[in-house]
Amino acid sequence: MPSSFDFDGLDELAAKFQEMGRDVEKVDNQALKAGGEIIAQHQKANVNRSNKNQAHIQDNLTVSSPKENDDGKYVEVGPNKKVAWRAKFLEYGTSKMPPYPFIEKGADEGAEEATEAMANIYIGAIKK
Repeated sequence: MPSSFDFDGLDELAAKFQEMGRDVEKVDNQALKAGGEIIAQHQKANVNRSNKNQAHIQDNLTVSSPKENDDGKYVEVGPNKKVAWRAKFLEYGTSKMPPYPFIEKGADEGAEEATEAMANIYIGAIKK
């Protein structure tokens, strides 16, 4: 003999799960941005400022909005379009100058601090 069940509040439960999903998305984005900002600070500290009257790489390091691909969510941290063409010469070098990888160095130096900042955001969200 088949049994049937009637659950009250199933719609409310589904709505609550959807709300939790949106909250997780917000926390993910906040954590990624916070980690990216720390990496950007380290990159700024590792690039010299020229005395030329031009856009400086230090002033044009940005953190993108969170993006997603098959590997997961991420942010891009580095020079914006205004100075990226010059920054690549520093990062990779030229035939006349050796590389000065401030982007990679900043990412390496700031990785632990960025991870800690991201973890703190996740922990704070869980404790709410």
